[in-house]
Amino acid sequence: MRMPALRFSGFTRETFVSLIVVGCVLVFALPIVLAMWPSQQPAALPNGTTLDYSRAELSDVDLADCAADWIDADSHCGQATAHLDDGGTQNIGIIREGWVAGLEDGDRVVVQTATPVQGDVLHSFHSVERGTSLLIFAAITLVLVALSVGGKGLRAFVSLLVSALFIWLFLVTGVHEGGNPLAYSAVTSVLVLTVVLHFTHGFGAKTMAAWAGTVVGVGTAMLTGWIFSSVARLTGITDTTSASVFVTGDIDLSVLALAGLLIALIGILNDITVAQASVVFSLLGFQDAGGHDHGGGEAGAAPTTRRSLRRRQPSLMKRALDVGQDHAASAIYTVSFSVVGASLAAFVAAKSFGMPVWALMQSEAVAYTIVQLLAGIVGLTVTMPATTLFAIWFAKWLRGTPGHSESASHV
Repeated sequence: MRMPALRFSGFTRETFVSLIVVGCVLVFALPIVLAMWPSQQPAALPNGTTLDYSRAELSDVDLADCAADWIDADSHCGQATAHLDDGGTQNIGIIREGWVAGLEDGDRVVVQTATPVQGDVLHSFHSVERGTSLLIFAAITLVLVALSVGGKGLRAFVSLLVSALFIWLFLVTGVHEGGNPLAYSAVTSVLVLTVVLHFTHGFGAKTMAAWAGTVVGVGTAMLTGWIFSSVARLTGITDTTSASVFVTGDIDLSVLALAGLLIALIGILNDITVAQASVVFSLLGFQDAGGHDHGGGEAGAAPTTRRSLRRRQPSLMKRALDVGQDHAASAIYTVSFSVVGASLAAFVAAKSFGMPVWALMQSEAVAYTIVQLLAGIVGLTVTMPATTLFAIWFAKWLRGTPGHSESASHV
């Protein structure tokens, strides 16, 4: 007996169930977020030094010493007068980055002021002021997204901004204040996945399938990464994480690296799951909101029934997995090339020191990158079939079978 596609006051049955699932997740997660919410205290280094940042305009720029053959990237090689926006004037030191950026009189910059517990206050160049440029770039990108992708693209862009703000205020600040990185990342992943997926793609069976598949994939990748890193005796200590320990204090770096893997995988696995769920629903012959048949049968063909759906389900699973395997395979080398590209500077530095490739692969930074990459690939391989199974199940349970009019089943 086919389960009717019920509607409740304009909501389809699948929308109703999807809203219930999201509501349950939020009811469970929001109290945890409130309990874990960091205090947002001003940042200070373990030695008591406080850092402040302000905008300024430069004059009397002198970068003559920055043209030396080699200089420490963090050492001051130039100087200038900074006219702060609050009306003050300070002499600041400029690192080589300022020389490479071509600083000159009249440029707008960000000035960092370090105030130690004892000793002199130090004013130095932090970065070129790029706020206006970045806002213009974001506006251009937003217009292009609206023209090309439409409403879903705009919702995805808004989701990106809100997620970035939440990650900064909750995840980054919580870890900085000594919270467990894995706990903060797990809560962040669940909330971001739940809100972003449903806000961008709407409430329905396809979104639920994508959400469930992504959660399974992220959890698998996290478990795999923990096992691999433990067996390989990786500590997570790299140049970047060493700096994190200096400014944050005592923290489990191996856990911090796994937490970073969770956040990095959200977007990658989400891409796989949304596409795979759409593939399954298209192969089933469901129509989209505009009434266009994604993959229905030929004209004049007999309507699909639940019995015929059961008979052809192995074929459906195989066809869905065929498409999903292509997508997962492309995602694997996409992730691989992204990792290599992000680590290219480290590879060049290793080559400069004459490090053989076998030694490079066993170094802490590269070995941890490889483990993260492999854990991500394992997550990808689990995500695709899991999403396919979820999509088929939700399609049968929440939508019934395609090809039947719903007009008789409205209540």
